[in-house]
Amino acid sequence: MRLRAIIAAFGLLALAEPAAASGAPVPKGCAAFLTVQHKGCSVTLQWRCEQDAENKFWAATYSPEGLQSVIGYTDDYQWLDAIYMWDGSREVFTPPAADPVSLNALLDTGIDTYDFTMRRMQPDRSYDVRIVGADVLTGETVEIDGYNLDVVRTRVEIIADDGTVEYKSQGTQYLSRELRQFFLGTEQVFDDDGTATDYDDSPMDIILPGEPGFGVVTPLYECTHQDAAFDGAAGRRQMTEADARAAFAPQDGEIE
Repeated sequence: MRLRAIIAAFGLLALAEPAAASGAPVPKGCAAFLTVQHKGCSVTLQWRCEQDAENKFWAATYSPEGLQSVIGYTDDYQWLDAIYMWDGSREVFTPPAADPVSLNALLDTGIDTYDFTMRRMQPDRSYDVRIVGADVLTGETVEIDGYNLDVVRTRVEIIADDGTVEYKSQGTQYLSRELRQFFLGTEQVFDDDGTATDYDDSPMDIILPGEPGFGVVTPLYECTHQDAAFDGAAGRRQMTEADARAAFAPQDGEIE
């Protein structure tokens, strides 16, 4: 998708429409369809847009400080586009994928391998990263918030074009066949020396339109006292038009 179309898709959030009575923003011309409260003090709001292809959706993740990232996927879960607010970087899928992400393959065979390239654009440079990994159904299920979820074993590496491994992890995610949605779970992230750091972003509340808490983007679980002190109306930093324009400014080699 071209840069101007991306900006229009997000509506700069200044032109956004509320996802629910809470006033949580979604881009103009889009409709939210899922809210997920996670452990680790984060919440995700997902939506689809009229101007996008039918097989695409977006997921925005919030911390108590505000919007942290927005990622676009196909309904088969191939990563397409991502913006990360903490450093102003953006990643765009570079087709064709050597081995695209495929939820259908996972459901059909119990395993999905993937190998694809994203173009990473940072304020000071642009370069390619290769993302390789696999998702494997374990045969186990758990019940979370009334949904029966498949337990999925995961591993992923992100490798820069100079061969540097920028990110390496393994862990567990969850899959709702009913909703056709992945949810984060537990993860070990490995440092360069092999030291592992554990994270748990498992879902706590899976909220559909019309249910209490739908559209609320204030995290509820495992927040520190300081985090919890942020008020939804005043304390969280909202993404402004200036934020969006800066984040989506063309980088070297990017198509406008």
